[in-house]
Parts: sequence; C-alpha cells; structure tokens
Amino acid sequence: MQCLSNSKGVLVLNWLTPELIWFSCGVVLIFLEFVVPGVILVFFGAGAVLTSILVWMGILPGATGQLVVFAVSSLALLFGLRKYASRFFRGDSTEQQDDEYTGKIARVVKDIVPGTSEGKVFFEGTYWRADSSVRILSGSSVLIKGKSNITLFVEPVN
Repeated sequence: MQCLSNSKGVLVLNWLTPELIWFSCGVVLIFLEFVVPGVILVFFGAGAVLTSILVWMGILPGATGQLVVFAVSSLALLFGLRKYASRFFRGDSTEQQDDEYTGKIARVVKDIVPGTSEGKVFFEGTYWRADSSVRILSGSSVLIKGKSNITLFVEPVN
C-alpha cells in the first residue's frame, strides 16, 4: 500500500500495488483450478504468489523482472510438480467410470472379432465399439468387463 497525494494535496492510499495485484491474481488462479480441469492453473497461481512475495520484499522492482520470475517459476512448478499434484486434484476416477458399465449386459449388433475393436454393441441407448478375447456373433448378449475410452471390453453370457 502506498500513500500518494492527489491534485488537491490530499493523501490517498493506493491499494493497487504490484504485489497486491500479483497476489490477487495468484489466489484467483488457485481457486479456478477447482473449477477448470487440467491441473495447470494452480502452478501459475503459485508463480504469481511467489512473484508477489518477491515484489513485496523489494527484490523485484521492475515489471520485466516480475514477468520473468512469474514465467520461470510457474513453468518450473508446472513441469516439476504436475505429476504429483494431479493425484490431489483429480483423484482416481478410472475405477469409478468402469463401475458404471462393469457387470451390465449389452447386445451385440456387429460381430466382435478379438483384437480388432470393430465389433459393436448396443448399451443403454448407445452404440459402442466392443472387443473381446473370443469371437461373438451379432444378436448375442454380452457381459461388460471394462471400458477404455469408447471401447467396451465384453465376454459372452452363458
């Protein structure tokens, strides 16, 4: 916070200091990480907070130095810690997605040939690619064992 005089000689507190701007931007970016997927914004937020601390300490008086420290620290944190931080922000959602489909029955609408992913099943109103370890003919019922992207892994129902 700086004290400035306006044109009438009255002292005015200037709240828009570089350290407060950097800190505010950093906090906003960190909170946005919880809304925007990707585990990226938190590192830019941390870089902005670090920059604000260095500006507040008087180590970075110029805008060029501030921008360089912000960019370098943000990218260093991003590439150095993203792998570890993504566990905290994302969790393990793969199992939860598979549980929606695993154990349910689908109907084969195009023959499934092992290893080709060109077979098709109809499941809950949608046509899905399907793969299996055995050949399954169209019209058969199958049990869903798992999912990877847009392919369901199935086995015949006996």
